[in-house]
Amino acid sequence: MERSVPWSELPPELLSMIWSMIRKKLDTDMDVVRCRSVCSSWRSSIPPVSELELRIGGDPICQRRVYLLEPPPPTSPEDESRCPPSREGWLIKIAEDDEDDHLSGRGGRVRLFNPLSSRPILFKGGTFPKVLCTLDYRVTEIFVERCLIGENRGSYYGRARKVIMLPDSPRAVLEEALVVGIFGKGKLACWKHGDEHWHAMGDSSCQYDDVIAYKGQFYAVDRFGIVWWIDPSFEIVQYSLPVCSDGNGGDRNYLVESGGDLYVVDRYLDESQFSGIRAGAVRKAADFKVYRLNQDWGKWDEIRSLGDVALFLGNHSCFSVSVKGFGGCKGNCIYFTVFDETPGGKVKVFDMEDRSIKRASDSPARLRILWPPPAWIAPNGVALSPYSLKEPLF
Repeated sequence: MERSVPWSELPPELLSMIWSMIRKKLDTDMDVVRCRSVCSSWRSSIPPVSELELRIGGDPICQRRVYLLEPPPPTSPEDESRCPPSREGWLIKIAEDDEDDHLSGRGGRVRLFNPLSSRPILFKGGTFPKVLCTLDYRVTEIFVERCLIGENRGSYYGRARKVIMLPDSPRAVLEEALVVGIFGKGKLACWKHGDEHWHAMGDSSCQYDDVIAYKGQFYAVDRFGIVWWIDPSFEIVQYSLPVCSDGNGGDRNYLVESGGDLYVVDRYLDESQFSGIRAGAVRKAADFKVYRLNQDWGKWDEIRSLGDVALFLGNHSCFSVSVKGFGGCKGNCIYFTVFDETPGGKVKVFDMEDRSIKRASDSPARLRILWPPPAWIAPNGVALSPYSLKEPLF
């Protein structure tokens, strides 16, 4: 008669075999963390998540992860009756080590960042929980953001604006790493294991706006809205015609994945600011158009509504979140910051329905997914340090 054996009682050698099969199915670092939390046997058999120590031209690459935290589901009818009809979520960006730790070799510290910028959020002592246990919440990994840190933070191509790596999974190893970066005023560069420095790629006369890793491949979009495929040997091949067929595109394009589809978001600036704008001033966004790749016909379809999806366009990353049933975040909207060279940036919201643009802080119904932390995270509220109050965080 066969006897069932609990997972926790399986011998270590069998657990190692099972883990080697399971890890092929894990897509995010949070999946690894959840597996290790099953029991002590699993934790001892499954190696913890470790960052790839990438240095390019002397500059280390830092990883920052964007998570969506939600309260745990009710475990009893009493808990369910106390739950609000719409759930609440909080977007948070976490770096496991700050820049000083990377440069000094120290580790172990965690920092919180504005999800749409590279600006850290600092709290006065005792006003924010020192420990956030992932077992206490529903945690979804949304995006892994990578950026160069150090004295140079780039190369002779200019300052790094965005860095993308493949393979982009917990199974990635240094020897397989392929990296594409976009620098300065839209120059592309690439790196692979064994290279000492970045190498230029693409048309030197072309201005590239954004790069993305989509379905295990690199893609870039240029100023004219043409999407380019970057093959594993770093050759660039035109993938599509311009997203705007009449040639009247906007000022800058962004690549975003949502629900398995590839989107291009085209930003338009306020034309009235072209005359008389002072030197160094940041021109305001006036409109956005969204296009989705029609993979059956190989063309771009303009999207008038995002439904329950919100798009987030950050300094170093672009991502999407399904907000169906959420309180504190409105779907069919684009959250973005003023894209300049400063680390801050006020968060604004473009509403796809009425084509309006407003400060997120002027509408708590739109901002709560970003700020402040919900009561189930910080019951007594939070207080920012004076350093964080020099400029608005959101």
